[in-house]
Amino acid sequence: MNNNFQEVSKQDFLSLGEMSDFVKDKIELYNLQYRKPSQEERDKILLKIHKYLSSNDVVVAGSHRKTQWEDGWGENLREFLANSDLKSLSPKYFGKHKVQRINGELIIPKNDDFELKLVSLLQYAIFERFFKNSEDIYEFGAGTGHNLLRMREINTQARLHSMEWAKSGVKLLNLVAKAIKDNNLYGMVFDNFNPDHSIKLEPNSSVYTFAALEQLGEDTDKIINYWIENKPSIIVNIEPMSEPLDDNELLQHLSIQYFEKRGYLKGYIGKLRQLEKQRKIIIHEIIRTGVGSFFIEGYSVVAWSPIR
Repeated sequence: MNNNFQEVSKQDFLSLGEMSDFVKDKIELYNLQYRKPSQEERDKILLKIHKYLSSNDVVVAGSHRKTQWEDGWGENLREFLANSDLKSLSPKYFGKHKVQRINGELIIPKNDDFELKLVSLLQYAIFERFFKNSEDIYEFGAGTGHNLLRMREINTQARLHSMEWAKSGVKLLNLVAKAIKDNNLYGMVFDNFNPDHSIKLEPNSSVYTFAALEQLGEDTDKIINYWIENKPSIIVNIEPMSEPLDDNELLQHLSIQYFEKRGYLKGYIGKLRQLEKQRKIIIHEIIRTGVGSFFIEGYSVVAWSPIR
């Protein structure tokens, strides 16, 4: 076993460009340590991924799972009601596996809360880059709202909007807003599968998703059209997407196979490229961050805007 631990550093986020002192300080504060797996460990990880992809036990994403999300965020809601601790907002799926990915490579963390903190660092860097000066920021598929609380650290003045289809998640976020006395934090029921066009975004607003569009599979036309109609200044999707990955590299290939098996986001960037050709949108950046979890490299970024 390799016991040579190394620390997460700003070098692990080079794909996101120059980072602020705020993010650098967070990296130092978290002091996240990890090691590379031995050959034997790596083989066991790859075998487990292969067996999973070959099994019939895979849960396919989609609108039919709304009840599960309602129940999941309901569990977080009950915890918050019981203890008023903001840590109750963290989704239960973080920390399930003692293997993560940095720079596209498998790593084994030393810290128990490594995954959530690594994701937090990724978000801080992205939020700083795209949303620091936004006045209205909408997260579509915001879940418990835990991402928006990190956004608040980056942008203290913006009006933050949670757009979430599970009523339990919306209720939780609104309770949190009252508890922390944040009068510019709002939760609203919104279904990404069937956008309510009577709900209008504020002028010059900013939009992001974080591992939420994945549930839509190929059914993304409606939400794309909703955004184009509302013309936010920028949309940043941080999602498991196959287009930025290399299907000829083993780990990335297995990620793509996992996306397919789970019915995750499919052809999304391809659709955006077609819309760009039609001069309806402009794509600013497509970024492969190399950050991920046991089964996937799941946090690629596409930043784009509707043409006004």
